[in-house]
Amino acid sequence: MSKFYLKDYTIDNYIFDIDQKGLKDTWHTILSNTLNQKFKSDLFVVENYGELYEIGLAHVNKVSKKEFGKYYTPKDVSVVMSNWLKSLDGENICDVGCGVGNLILTYLDVIGRDNAIELISNKKIYIYDIDEVALEICKYSIAIKYGKEFLKNINVKNCDFLNKSVKLPKNSKVISNPPYYKISDFSDRWNVTMVMKDSKELYASFMEKILKQSKSSVIITPYSYIGSAKFYSLRKVMNNYNGFVVSFDNVPGNIFNGRKHGIFNTNKGNSVRAAITVVENKEDIKGFRFSPLIRFKTDERLKMLNNDYLFNLINDRYQLVDTKKKSYYKCHIDLLNLLDKWETLSNKKMGNFIDSKDGDEIYLPTTCRYFTVGAKRNLVRDGKRTIRVSDRDKYNYVYCMLNSSFAYWYWRLYDGGINCPLTIINSIPVFYDLLDDDLKNELNEIAFEMQEREQKYLVYKMNAGKKQENVKFPIEYRNRINKIFFEALGINEDISILNKVHSSSLFNEDGSDECE
Repeated sequence: MSKFYLKDYTIDNYIFDIDQKGLKDTWHTILSNTLNQKFKSDLFVVENYGELYEIGLAHVNKVSKKEFGKYYTPKDVSVVMSNWLKSLDGENICDVGCGVGNLILTYLDVIGRDNAIELISNKKIYIYDIDEVALEICKYSIAIKYGKEFLKNINVKNCDFLNKSVKLPKNSKVISNPPYYKISDFSDRWNVTMVMKDSKELYASFMEKILKQSKSSVIITPYSYIGSAKFYSLRKVMNNYNGFVVSFDNVPGNIFNGRKHGIFNTNKGNSVRAAITVVENKEDIKGFRFSPLIRFKTDERLKMLNNDYLFNLINDRYQLVDTKKKSYYKCHIDLLNLLDKWETLSNKKMGNFIDSKDGDEIYLPTTCRYFTVGAKRNLVRDGKRTIRVSDRDKYNYVYCMLNSSFAYWYWRLYDGGINCPLTIINSIPVFYDLLDDDLKNELNEIAFEMQEREQKYLVYKMNAGKKQENVKFPIEYRNRINKIFFEALGINEDISILNKVHSSSLFNEDGSDECE
């Protein structure tokens, strides 16, 4: 090891040792000497192991680590997950895809030292990972914190978790941040399920196996399984279980802080949209309850990441999927009745009004962070879609629907990702037949006025060095359209109730802080 090893061990010494002995031997020496109190460093302490391991991995092989697909679980998120795991049933505690142990170490902190030592003493801690070095760091970290005499009490599973021979212990509860990586080839050692075939995603495959083999679990994953078509088979599996899901947007703030394991993803604006799935498995209940898609600002993170606060955002409906309703919706509690009325009273979908070839064009930007846009003008931008509507009155109805809160809200309910796909646009419930002549005339007047003024409200944003054109109408137009739609649906609430779906923060629901 470095000649500075017992003095002031620095990152430079660490890199030197990796070059001389390799990552595995370097970490084994650091961990074993720390455990035996032969090595002390202000830098190389358990709390920093995750960051230091990332640095070592990036130095050794950037490409393989980029492909590993693991997002570092921040401490505050680990605390929230651990608090929920603490309340669930299960005797054996399993961290699947443990990495260097952020989740299991946080859980042991949350339950308190005495309870942690009891679990470890009784050999009820199980850690799983395919990365041998990370697994050793996790095991030694637990022993360093709770006593070297417990090193052999930790059940260490260096394995491919999807291997058929790997099984969770009976009566287990699981905490997990599975790898996020696309499956290119199916292993002969796997039990290849419909979920694997349809999704071709490791995280979905991990979720399925955890669901089927554990008594309860808390799992953080991308939220794409909630609505994406390729995860429908996973949602069908989830019909057999129950719990709740809290989902997070990635603007303005994001759960993973823009950090990807291996320090490759430092773009805070494009981090994964995440969901925490809590599988409770209460008796005589099927399905999952959902929060809305949560937006928060970075300085609101501490206030937002609170178990009681998050739990109070979850509506009381256990959702199941079937061939008629293939996706979950993410709805604010106080908007449920409005959603029910909208979907119940609508007798058609937007797609019924859209023609494949004929009709006048409406141009839609593909991205819609805080509002959706329909424009008569052919917008000068890279990302856009074109739809056509032949009938003039229906054209104006579709135009107004796209510029209302309803289209944007529907996207947030059933998607909310980077782009607004045409499948979402086509499936928006429409209630054109509920509009009487007066309301149709009023809607036509608003549409004509907006179309004439599109030029006035053009805005531009640079993306990859190119200017992207969009239309940002004053909120008053959206409010006027919403008011007409409320009247048609017989909604007596104030239209301001929809402002929250446009807000950049869950703590400011009047919509005054929405951004471009």
